[in-house]
Amino acid sequence: MGLERDSPLLVGLTDEDAADLIGIGEPRSYGAGHLVVEEGTSSDCLFILEEGAVRVEKQDGGNPVLLAVLNQPGDFFGEMSLIDILPRSADIRAECDSRVLAFPKKELTTFFTRSPRVQMTMILNISRSLSLRLREADERILQLARGGQK
Repeated sequence: MGLERDSPLLVGLTDEDAADLIGIGEPRSYGAGHLVVEEGTSSDCLFILEEGAVRVEKQDGGNPVLLAVLNQPGDFFGEMSLIDILPRSADIRAECDSRVLAFPKKELTTFFTRSPRVQMTMILNISRSLSLRLREADERILQLARGGQK
């Protein structure tokens, strides 16, 4: 088990549960600029960043708008695939050579059937992350609104 064990996604899991989960992850590598996730495609995989950095981008008339950069080992993305059945909401692009662990939804579903406590813990961690991101988005919206009123 590497640095991904420090992922906020895995907080509250026993070492054994975390090791079992990480054991089903598929190591994937992406070169700088390569697309990891494409906006609008099927939401079928969760990822934990092992090394490198990825950019979260939304397309605006063909122009990418940077929403976030994830660059800490253990950062995770694609978590909405476990929450809803909607298509991907943004592009994720490798900012530099990057390695991730990919967790296809099918394998996670099988794993969660055997370990419902792990699923509950991960969903709680995802909820915390989404809440934090919503709070950050609220602050950005407020800043934009204030800037537009000047």
